[in-house]
Amino acid sequence: MPKVTIDGHEIEVAPKTTILRAAKQVGVEIPVFCYHPGLSIAANCRMCLVEIEKWPKPQPACYTEVGDGMVIHTATAKVRATQEAVLEFILLNHPVDCPVCDQAGECVLQEHYVTYSAKASRLSHTKTGKPKAKPLGPTVVLDAERCIVCTRCVRFCDEVTKTSELTVEDRGEHAEITTPAGVELDNPYSLNVVDICPVGALTSRQFRFQRRVWFLDMKPSVCTGCARGCAVRVDSHANRVERVVPRYNPDVNGYWMCDAGRQSLDGLREEGLTSGWTPGPNGEARQSNAQDGLRVVAGWLQQARADDTKVAVALSASLGNEDLYAWGRLAKEMAADVYLLRKPAGQGDAVLRRADQDCNLTGAQAILGAVAPNLGDAEQLAARSGDYGIAIAVDPDGAASAQVAEALAATDRLAVFTCVRGPLGDGAQVLVPLTPLHQREATITNADGWVQRLGQPLKPAVTTVAPHVAAAALAPSAVEVLLDFGEKTRPAEIFGRVAAAVPAFKHLTYGELSDLGRGLTHGGDLAPARPRVDGTPQWEPDTVTPAHQRPFQLRRGA
Repeated sequence: MPKVTIDGHEIEVAPKTTILRAAKQVGVEIPVFCYHPGLSIAANCRMCLVEIEKWPKPQPACYTEVGDGMVIHTATAKVRATQEAVLEFILLNHPVDCPVCDQAGECVLQEHYVTYSAKASRLSHTKTGKPKAKPLGPTVVLDAERCIVCTRCVRFCDEVTKTSELTVEDRGEHAEITTPAGVELDNPYSLNVVDICPVGALTSRQFRFQRRVWFLDMKPSVCTGCARGCAVRVDSHANRVERVVPRYNPDVNGYWMCDAGRQSLDGLREEGLTSGWTPGPNGEARQSNAQDGLRVVAGWLQQARADDTKVAVALSASLGNEDLYAWGRLAKEMAADVYLLRKPAGQGDAVLRRADQDCNLTGAQAILGAVAPNLGDAEQLAARSGDYGIAIAVDPDGAASAQVAEALAATDRLAVFTCVRGPLGDGAQVLVPLTPLHQREATITNADGWVQRLGQPLKPAVTTVAPHVAAAALAPSAVEVLLDFGEKTRPAEIFGRVAAAVPAFKHLTYGELSDLGRGLTHGGDLAPARPRVDGTPQWEPDTVTPAHQRPFQLRRGA
């Protein structure tokens, strides 16, 4: 283990560790532009140059590996002069677009200029102009004037997606990121180049000129678009989703997420299902809220217990762990048969996207297998629909197949709990509006057995109900149908019951999941469900905290 000294801090680090990573371990910040821990090292911006004793000239910290006895200085006069010169060089032709730039407030160039330079321009000639608002494909627009040619986007397309749509054209101050003739930036992960761009050169067509970042409410959550369960951050304003960006999780998605995962939350940009219906006095459906629907279903179940009527409960594999446990326990008390509803398989890939579109199939199988009797699949339900007098479908995404929807509609009484209108709900006597996953706290388990928390980035409508609260309201032990059960329906409380009842969850607690989650039990031992996606240490997230989210700091030397 080589010993190195960085700004007076002596530490031991693993062999072949770069100076940049070694500095992070002792809390020393070294500025970068081109470096990204999920990509190869280009060392072309020269912003991370540091002094090494007995070395003739400054070296790039992102590329240079430590050696035993090495003494490194990151804040000498020579290093500061180098940083100022690099920033002046980058800003020579950079336009003063900050008042209209989408990146303002989270721009790495802004941050570094304030911290390491903050000097007036000495430029006496006209800046070199480059194209503005140049479409690179259906999702990304380039403002070439702002580009600092760090090549992060080029390396991403070469190394992660391996589609190589981007390249650097020309040399010197005329160098420009572009696509070859006849080629578009149109791969399933194209919006990641916007996330990793350190300036405002690459922008999203959807988010472009929509909202200043300091007005956004940023909350950690999990993508529910497929069984991968990528860690994400949902940025909203006035309870409306403005954008979704990946959140670093080394055990699930590393630094990336697919474009389809971002679009899976597009339904939350508009008003969802906030009201349902119940049978009126003349048999016609009348508009109602969740509480009215629950009262009707509770009456059905009470009569079913008295008449010994058979009940079927169909549960989506995209419900949260707490929802599945609550409905599984209710089905057990009702002696009802439980069936698992699955979404049709989608298109997977070799990067992150899974063909399995259910975000919680692993959790559903583990939880229902432990607490629910007579667990079957949707095909069995379609064959046995005539055996039931009452059917309850909890399908928040309305993804049940037409065959299943037809079979459920054939029962005497059908109640559907969902977040969206669809064929399944259209055939129901009672439709109860559910609160979507991203409007409440919950946990889900991805295909590799990694349990993560959703952080409720949005507020729910008061006329909807969370699935686990609905199950508690319908339980035979409930005195009356109410939507507020206090501590008994808190996700943390229900998750504790899941851990006590389901062997795979036995070592987990709600608080320990934190932002990165934890893996299910494998063979009685706690272990990650899969190797880390990028292999980088957990302390290596490549993020720059936006200025509006951290205390003001005077620049060095002020």
